Amino acid sequence: MTVETASSLLVVGDRFVDFARAVGATTFSELVHTLDNGDHDSPSATLTVHAGQGIDDYAVAYLRDAAERRGLKIDVEPAGRDAELVGRQHVHKARQDNVLISTLVRLGADEFEADLRLHDHNELLVDVQDRVHVQGMVAVEASRQMFLAVIEDHFLSAWPQQRYYIVINEMNTKFGNFLFPVAAKVRLRVDSVDASDSARIPLQVTVTIEQAGRPAATTTVDLAAFAPGVVDGKEIRRAKQAADFVTATTDA
Repeated sequence: MTVETASSLLVVGDRFVDFARAVGATTFSELVHTLDNGDHDSPSATLTVHAGQGIDDYAVAYLRDAAERRGLKIDVEPAGRDAELVGRQHVHKARQDNVLISTLVRLGADEFEADLRLHDHNELLVDVQDRVHVQGMVAVEASRQMFLAVIEDHFLSAWPQQRYYIVINEMNTKFGNFLFPVAAKVRLRVDSVDASDSARIPLQVTVTIEQAGRPAATTTVDLAAFAPGVVDGKEIRRAKQAADFVTATTDA
């Protein structure tokens, strides 16, 4: 009788090599190398891969193919997050690599929850990611994408023919703990909203990023959604004032 054995690995994207070394995890490229090298070969074993940040569906498929070539059983958890990414029109990002919000759900009238998702080639990581923790600007941008997604999908959807401008009046972030490249939840609470005038909808929200049972960052935002045309004139006037100031200063 053959007794099945199992091994378990936490795997993160190559961008997070410092984290992997600090906690005894492995990176995507390191795991691919050891799979191809036969280090995990065993006809009766199951390799469980806990996918941290930086492991997208494309990487998961590659890992499964690499394991299959060796006749190895592999279980990747979690998988399929890319299929539930918030759409580009909701987070105002052009590239899928830069979308930080996945599996957005409404928990109640004023509460929403999503998964934090970091692609290994995210714009905020490509320039520099040289610490064990993830830089704070990622938390700020994830909070921004979260309130954009919630507002676009749940508050402005009543006027689908209009493309609203969302203007931030004030945004404050308090950091409570380091954010690491593993699973994290992004939670949003609507503190106030006034949709009585569809031309201007003011909101106040609180976004909290939680990881391992602790808040990593809490962001409070005062903002408003404006219908097309409401802010266009003011924006153009301010743009001209800024340009005139520069040219006047230069000429002087």
